[in-house]
This record gives sequence, C-alpha cells and structure tokens, in this order.
Amino acid sequence: MKKLLLSLITIAAMSAAIAQNCTADPLYTTQGVYPDSATGLAIATVGVPYAETITTITPVDTCMVILFPPCTLIPIDSVVIDNYSGMPPGFTVVSENETSLPFKFLGGSTSCMVITGTPAPGNEGVYPIVVSGLTWATVFGVATSQPFIVDWYQIEVVTGTVGVNDFGNNDFEVRQNIPNPFSNKSIIEFSLPLNEIVNINIYSVLGEIVKSEEINGQKGMNSYRLNGNDFSNGMYFYSLTYSNQKITKRFIVNK
Repeated sequence: MKKLLLSLITIAAMSAAIAQNCTADPLYTTQGVYPDSATGLAIATVGVPYAETITTITPVDTCMVILFPPCTLIPIDSVVIDNYSGMPPGFTVVSENETSLPFKFLGGSTSCMVITGTPAPGNEGVYPIVVSGLTWATVFGVATSQPFIVDWYQIEVVTGTVGVNDFGNNDFEVRQNIPNPFSNKSIIEFSLPLNEIVNINIYSVLGEIVKSEEINGQKGMNSYRLNGNDFSNGMYFYSLTYSNQKITKRFIVNK
C-alpha cells in the first residue's frame, strides 16, 4: 500500500512538472509584469532559438469608482488574456499551465508566460506586440469585467553579426547584451558618433554599483564583454553614459 501511494505521488508530481511550461522568476515580488516596459523584451537573433520568460504577479485587488468617487477596493478574481498579435513569424506564446488562449491568471497569484521561436533570415526588424483581455472582479455579487490593452512591448530581430552599418551613423546606441540570460560571458555592443570616453556602471536590483569601468570608445561600433564569473546569479542593470546621454538595460546571470 505504501509503495502504491508513493508511486501515485511520484506520478502526480511528474505530471505537474510536465504540465508546467515556464517558471516565474522568484526575484520579482511586487505586483506587475516583468520585464517591465522600461526594460523591454530581449533582442532575438536570426538562427538562434529565442526564449523570453515573462513573470506576472496579479494584484489582489483594484480600486474602482462605483457610481461616485472615491474609488472602492474590489478583489480581483482573475486577469484573462484572450488575444495577442505582432509576434515575429513562427513565434508562439504559452502560459504556465496553458498552451493556447485564453491565458488565465488568478488574483494575487504569481505565474508566467514564455515566448519562443527561432527567427528566420529575412525577418529582421522591430515587431510591436499588442496584448488584450479582460480583468474580472465581483462587484456586489455580480461578475464584472473591464477590458485592457498592453501595447508597449516589442521584439527586435537582428542578424547574428552586428556591424557598424547596423547602427545609426550619428547616434549613441546600445544593444541588448547577447546572450541574455547567460552563465559564462555575454557581449554588449554599442555605437558612438565620435571617439569619446564611455562610463559603464553595473547595478544590483537594489541600486548598488557592483562594477564600474571607464573605457575609450571609438567612433562606430564598440563591444564590451560581461564575465559571468564577476556576478552571482540574479538580475542586474547596466548603464552606458556617453557625453550627457545615458542608456540603461537589464541582464540576468544564471549559472
């Protein structure tokens, strides 16, 4: 009997693991969607398999105006995504436990989605993504929904080798490091309109500077290597400052 029970528990655990399509990033604990709009989605490279996990932390409640202000706190039953568009050709999206729309996220829950695909030659470019759905709440015993649209994300598809011609000739530009996440090394490519000193600062999620370096940048394309041995596992932010311009992006170390 004990052996049978253990076998059933093992089978149930394996089935649950198989059904799970992604794992939420435990670094995030505040309600919201991560990566956020400031960080953006990772760049996709032609011929390289792409996988970007999106962590969702659904609020427990929301403030809703009922008849007259002020607003009243209403418990959120669920957030349901019923449509998305704009993905690069061949890219798909699944949620933690669902492989097709709609994706349902219960109020107060932590979950995830994952975007996967392999960009093909000729599909380079920027793909604006639009996600829409309904937020459900119970108001005075009645199930009530409110539509939402998220349209501030995009995926950029680039060729495997980035050269000076891929950047603007007169702009300061910084690429997302590739690969990301990484365990060993990753490359940040950036372009300068003139020869100039560039300050590179790397911050922890708490805003502490964990590495700072000043390099002599050259006009055109430059590169800077991140070494995984310099960091513990986790999420970091890197800022490149040229003249009075500053660009910040995010990277994840997963060894």
